[in-house]
Amino acid sequence: MTTHQQTPSKAADLAKLVAAFVVAVLAAVGGGWWILGHSGPIDGRVLYSGDQPHGMTIGPNGWFAYSDDDGDWVEHAPSGERWGGERLYGSPVLTSDGTAVSTLGPDVRIARASGFVVAEGSDLLVAHGDKELLPGDEVEVIGLSTQHAAVVSCLSPAGEARLGKDVPGGRLIVSGVALEDGQVDWSHDTEVGCATRIATLYPHGLPEQRHVLLTPTEETTDALDLDTGTIARTWEDSPRGRVIVRQDEAVHRSGDEVTVTSLRSGKEVARTRCPGARLDGVGESGGRLAAEATPVVRCGDSVRLLGDDGFVTVDAPPVEESQEVADGQSVVHDRFLISREGGTLTLRDAVADQEIGAVDVPDGYRISTNDLRGRLIVFYLPADRLLSDASESSFRIVDTRTAELVATTDDDLSPGAEVSTDGYAILSEFIERRRTRPSRSEAWLVGVAEVQRPS
Repeated sequence: MTTHQQTPSKAADLAKLVAAFVVAVLAAVGGGWWILGHSGPIDGRVLYSGDQPHGMTIGPNGWFAYSDDDGDWVEHAPSGERWGGERLYGSPVLTSDGTAVSTLGPDVRIARASGFVVAEGSDLLVAHGDKELLPGDEVEVIGLSTQHAAVVSCLSPAGEARLGKDVPGGRLIVSGVALEDGQVDWSHDTEVGCATRIATLYPHGLPEQRHVLLTPTEETTDALDLDTGTIARTWEDSPRGRVIVRQDEAVHRSGDEVTVTSLRSGKEVARTRCPGARLDGVGESGGRLAAEATPVVRCGDSVRLLGDDGFVTVDAPPVEESQEVADGQSVVHDRFLISREGGTLTLRDAVADQEIGAVDVPDGYRISTNDLRGRLIVFYLPADRLLSDASESSFRIVDTRTAELVATTDDDLSPGAEVSTDGYAILSEFIERRRTRPSRSEAWLVGVAEVQRPS
């Protein structure tokens, strides 16, 4: 393990301070439009804008990372706290306290304002303890708890193995790298070859969770405890998509029956059954839901939502992929019953059976169902561009706590938003190259006034 101390660029910080002062003065003179008003193609609570969106990534608790001419930075949207200056490895995974976890080749780098530590590929090998193997050539982050980053690598007799490749004698190893000091505290041998897709990458914007789901075979799902490196629970005859983990709860579907089990105590806490039951909201997040999200069971034209006292039945259809809400109709997305009347959507907390409020979202806007579920709902409208190959969209981003618009945009933004579960999103715009101008890109961070995560 190697360590290094870094000092942010004082000149960059001074320049940013001066720029912030100038913007604040202009905002005061112009009526305070900067934060709560108009910023280019976006109206709403714009907390940051930059010209390198491919270098921007989002994390939990209001943290985000980006690049500028002075280096790479990690910043806290609610407070403006910032650290960095040196180059980070790739696109880092951020923690709730602004620590950046990234990988380069076989090494894991854990960086924060006070400096960084590196867990090398050889450290992962030593923790595993098999002297006949050598470190792989790459490593990927698949899980993050408050104590550890879980990374997967391919160890093999020949070494320099890559993930996703069929390597003679190679097998996938999951290692627990301590966030505090970079020590490798545990090693879990999955006993499967390196070509196996054992878990999805860790989704940006998801807060830390104690368990990660592994699928060592097509029909088996394991819940790996990231504090101990042990398997907390195994489900046979359960391919990927049959289990969802939210905090210490595991939601498992077997046929038409869905059970909820505490991974801490092993006790069943809820059960429901309906013909053709399906779990909703699994997607590419690897079956992980944040505390802000709600497990949903699809039951034909109705849903069952997991509440504090078991499942709640809602007699409305679940939202389909990228679905519009038709006038006079209702759909369920996460725990919210969303109804349309003309250009107005009404949000209702279906678990608590309470109306949240109404918000203006014109007809034709679709619900972005691929985003991490939590405090925000992203509605988008694909732009009709007959004379351009560029895909463009406009957005309405809604705070589900208040039914207020966090951001509205024009129709020139790039498709998709990167969303955190606790109320922040990154939007971007790409301007194509023309004869008289170079190509240009820009990105914005929008979000709520204050993070209020569930206790």
